[in-house]
Amino acid sequence: MTRQRAAVLSVVSRKGCHYTAEEIFTEAKLILPTISRATVYNSLHALERDRLIRRITAEDSSDRYDSSYIPHGHLYCTRCAKITDFELPSFTEHLCAVADGEIDSYELKVRYICKECKKMVETPKM
Repeated sequence: MTRQRAAVLSVVSRKGCHYTAEEIFTEAKLILPTISRATVYNSLHALERDRLIRRITAEDSSDRYDSSYIPHGHLYCTRCAKITDFELPSFTEHLCAVADGEIDSYELKVRYICKECKKMVETPKM
């Protein structure tokens, strides 16, 4: 693996982070100052192709990247676009039973308003 791809993978692999390509570029530049935006995008495509990362598509914001291929879903805040992982072991077991085999991955995105955004909406203004 090239140094550039390793830098991109290390950024995407940060626990709990679901960065956009631009955020990955910014963080990768801290690791490898000479990395270019095109190299980051090419690295993301290559890492996704090699199934080392996966892309999370978003309708109203930039796509995000996730390093976990363990079957799980995502909570997507419709206000701030924050993405949080969650697991449904019984759902995964059910999918395996229905598919009559092992599930590699699935995409489940639950749209909601996160706790922080709810606080901002519910806080009375003086």
